[in-house]
Amino acid sequence: MKEKCIFILICWCLIVSSMVEGQQVVSGRITDATDGTPIPNATIILANSTIGTSSDIDGNYSITYHGIGSFEIGVSHVSYQPMFHKIDMPKPMHQIHFSMEIKELEEVVVVANNNYRRSDVNFFWRRLLGVRPSRNGMEVINPEKVYFFRNSENVLHASCQEPINIINHDLGYRISYILKSFQHDYRKNETIFIGMTNFEELVPENNRQQSAWEKKRQDVYEISIIRFMRALYQDKIHENGFLLIEKDSAWISTTPFPLTEILQVNQDHVTADIETPLYLACLTHPVTDRMIQSTWQIIFGDRSNFPIMILMPQKITVYADGTYTGNLYIQEYRNSVIGLSFILPIEYDTKYSSSYTTELKK
Repeated sequence: MKEKCIFILICWCLIVSSMVEGQQVVSGRITDATDGTPIPNATIILANSTIGTSSDIDGNYSITYHGIGSFEIGVSHVSYQPMFHKIDMPKPMHQIHFSMEIKELEEVVVVANNNYRRSDVNFFWRRLLGVRPSRNGMEVINPEKVYFFRNSENVLHASCQEPINIINHDLGYRISYILKSFQHDYRKNETIFIGMTNFEELVPENNRQQSAWEKKRQDVYEISIIRFMRALYQDKIHENGFLLIEKDSAWISTTPFPLTEILQVNQDHVTADIETPLYLACLTHPVTDRMIQSTWQIIFGDRSNFPIMILMPQKITVYADGTYTGNLYIQEYRNSVIGLSFILPIEYDTKYSSSYTTELKK
């Protein structure tokens, strides 16, 4: 039985400065939920970006998103439980206050955590990172801060009282990941995890390392969810190397799925209403008529090894800058590109991405 992995991706926010001019400012105050006193030095981040700030001595903060779509912000502090707020309705100014709860004692988290195994720990990191952790690839700085529990129903849970710190040596980023929740049901073979990522660019040792990072970032972007969302809004998924597939009941043939059946175009956004699971093939070149005529062989043939995911039934709203409201539910199928090793910050420049090879190998 093929293992299923359902990921909930929190508000992938794309910023395309050449396409969109605009910004949204979020400001407010961060206080203690018990006595209402201000909390200084709390960290406020914009999800999946390099953008962040801190609250001042009076607990006040202000953070700016340079786009007109949906996004999410997170607030964390060493003494308090992290908090999150999703902004689904874009507008120039938002005022959002956070009232933070004191952190629970770590002893409460680890009570009866004797059921998990080393294989559970390895499974967690593989799912979260998308690859095995290593000192030369995805290096986890504080793995000991993650706590595990496997309950009587054979469900693995993971939690962390502070951000998980990771260095992506392949792409040149330092990652801070706030884990909201993680669970894997071994009986159903399903994994669901929710979290928020913040990036910091590493300083390259030389031009050669910088070039290597940029090349790998481009490779990741080619087949990324970020790029798919932009292509979905523009109704140009084939031109950007993506193919939606609907299998028939007999699993004998496949046909490309027309976007007109799921997309509703509005003045400033499109709505994608997916009623049945759709296979999403992530290619590195545009989809040609020849490929469409031979979808089964090209997509599922013996030589095919590009990533394929399954978009689960859901309804999302995609804005002009590529951001979307709600959570994106995806099931892993083959060569997943879901995991922190495949994520780029929302400010990533994509000017290079217009060149492709359209010829198919015979």
